[in-house]
Amino acid sequence: MWGKALAAIAKKNGATYGEFKQFPEMVENSLQLNTTKGEKKEAKVEGGGVEAVKYAANTYGLSASFRRGKLDDGTMVTFPFEEIDGVVDGVYALRVQPEDKEAGGITVMEVIISTEDTHTAADGAIKVVTFDFIKPPLKADGTQSPTIDWSPIANLTAAFATSAG
Repeated sequence: MWGKALAAIAKKNGATYGEFKQFPEMVENSLQLNTTKGEKKEAKVEGGGVEAVKYAANTYGLSASFRRGKLDDGTMVTFPFEEIDGVVDGVYALRVQPEDKEAGGITVMEVIISTEDTHTAADGAIKVVTFDFIKPPLKADGTQSPTIDWSPIANLTAAFATSAG
């Protein structure tokens, strides 16, 4: 699951998702999954001992950097969302496909997107895109699905087989 990764998003419209749209190439080594460990809770007993330990669920986010400007063919770099001053409206599905399509990927059904713009003489104009993952709701049977689906992604921009709900 390493090497050159590709990313795509699809905007959520009610219980369904629109068409997946691919991001431009990422800046080398900029893709990063960020995990915040769930809060640790301890049941303490008299004398300072610990009777039990429980953790809250982890939270997740992902960030990647993309260069602004012109591509080799002279066209301008575009992004598959609209934003104003770092705010991207709506909820999206996210897919990140590694170089080896059979190795597994990252699929998250609901993410919130925000951006930051940077510029240096060495790197030029960079858009840093952050994806905050939303934990899926409980299933009808009361069980919880994981936030991240690590299954392989054969086709980055293929529509979902069924509607979300």
